[in-house]
Amino acid sequence: MLLLSLLLPFAAAAAPPADYVNTAISRTVELGGAIARVSTQFSVKALVDSPGAYHLALAGEGDAVPAFWEVTAGGKVLDVTLPTSDCSPSTVQIDLGRLKKDETTTIALLQLLAHTIEPLPKVIEQSDPQYLRWTTNSTYVDSWYLTDVERIKIRSPTANILSHGSVSSTYARDNTVTKASSTVTLGPFTSLPATLGGDVPRQPFNVHYETREPVVGLKTLKRSAEVSHWGGNLNIQDEMNLVNNGPKLKGHFNRLAHMQSRFHAASPAQIFKEFSLRLPASAHSAYYYDTIGNVSWSHFRPGTSSKRPKSRAVDSVLELKPRYPLLGGWNYSFTMGYDMPLEDVLKSDGSRKVLGVPFMTSWQDLLVEDAEMNIILPEGATNIEVFAPFPADISRWTHKTYLDSTGRPAITLRKSLCTENHAQTVYVTYTYSSGAQLQKPLTVAAVIGGLFILGFGLRRVDYSLDKKTA
Repeated sequence: MLLLSLLLPFAAAAAPPADYVNTAISRTVELGGAIARVSTQFSVKALVDSPGAYHLALAGEGDAVPAFWEVTAGGKVLDVTLPTSDCSPSTVQIDLGRLKKDETTTIALLQLLAHTIEPLPKVIEQSDPQYLRWTTNSTYVDSWYLTDVERIKIRSPTANILSHGSVSSTYARDNTVTKASSTVTLGPFTSLPATLGGDVPRQPFNVHYETREPVVGLKTLKRSAEVSHWGGNLNIQDEMNLVNNGPKLKGHFNRLAHMQSRFHAASPAQIFKEFSLRLPASAHSAYYYDTIGNVSWSHFRPGTSSKRPKSRAVDSVLELKPRYPLLGGWNYSFTMGYDMPLEDVLKSDGSRKVLGVPFMTSWQDLLVEDAEMNIILPEGATNIEVFAPFPADISRWTHKTYLDSTGRPAITLRKSLCTENHAQTVYVTYTYSSGAQLQKPLTVAAVIGGLFILGFGLRRVDYSLDKKTA
């Protein structure tokens, strides 16, 4: 049985010992509008008894680290830590336990790649189709070990593939590149030497394809989560700067042509008109406004919670339509928020509290360039600890608002290049004693009492200008 509890970072660029061979590598690349989803299966065989750690490359020489990546072995997701050094290529070590010679195991690697897809052409007419080009710096899968058989499949969202690159390889028996419908297949490649630390040349490859969905992203996402113990409420508010990253509009926007396209079977793909966000089942009191003011077109469908056994929760849905349609290169800034019962996200063990807040709302095929989440705890919370599901910059500060005395402790998490897979829960533990719970009402009582005393004292003051003489 595999021992998968220990994973060590590896930063050295030197080739590791040849204690393993990849008997088969199968990679599937799902192309989208903003993100390329790469799933790779490694069938690994030990060449010696009790081999060392397996060195798994996350990126090739000179390539950027994926926006999101996840390693699975033995059916379990491994807690992999990326090396802190800037040495390239980025590689992690995985301890597979005491394997015997010729014993095999399987490793799965999921990667979400950002900034590998670009519009081509970059400028189009309002009614033109939308084409994108995905580019990779290496035709082969990056690996430190010899590979017996390797095959790569690249899937386009549509069957309309204008062109794709070519591969010149001595490791392929038949056609190196084949196309069938919306899939481009590379290989199979056989007896492939190590592509890292070896003499195998890196060959770039690209696929030029059509997509019929707008390419949207968020330049910035700022989430604020404010906890109220007295109100039993958690307020979530998101400030979003939305941008259409598709081909830019050539010329001026034609409102008449846009209105006429609404009656056609398919409107221009590059125009972003509306979207839906899935919120927690217990979300309520949703709101939505932009920099001008309240936006009237929105529809909130509340979900149902699974309070009863064998019942399934149904998420709430917030349907939104921007004030104007977004074409390529256009921006739209807005704010949306909602409330939810605090009991759904807070667990108590006496005075010790455990709070779980989602880092962001899941949005398929969306890339967030810079995300920030502020968690504002109640006044008087102490012994605060933060547990993030991924590496992030964490800072602490004090939030002060009306009727606060010492201020509310706040935590800020920042991360760049976020995807839908980063919509995970951030846990915060803190101590909130009975005395701390009375801090707010005592402050309010002191303020009101002070106002009464001040008013009582002011009424006893003589404000007349002419004083009576004896």
